[in-house]
Amino acid sequence: MNVKTLIAAAVFATFASGAALAQEATPDTWQKVSSSASREQVRNEAVAALKTGQIEFGEASRGFDAPSASGPSRAQVLAETREAQRLGLVHYGEAQVRVASAADLESIRVAGLRDVNAQMAKAK
Repeated sequence: MNVKTLIAAAVFATFASGAALAQEATPDTWQKVSSSASREQVRNEAVAALKTGQIEFGEASRGFDAPSASGPSRAQVLAETREAQRLGLVHYGEAQVRVASAADLESIRVAGLRDVNAQMAKAK
């Protein structure tokens, strides 16, 4: 009898605690914020902050207006990958990993540069 009572009490406590902690995210629970400023006042403050430079607007605030230094081109990366595959440095699955030597790394770098030079020659 005690075992059944303990199991029933544990089940009841589990469901009761879940119900006590659960709260739905409905508009009536998260829209209880009130403000003393009117919509027009907030808008005027935002416009004034934009004019004085306290906040930025648009893409300029994220730094999209200036081109950033980019890495290697897609073609260069593909050329380097093909060279690494040719040298047996790209592995699939559970294959034994071969560590690249300094000569292998130089060969991969040269393959990428060779592709960059070929692309530049085509552009001219």
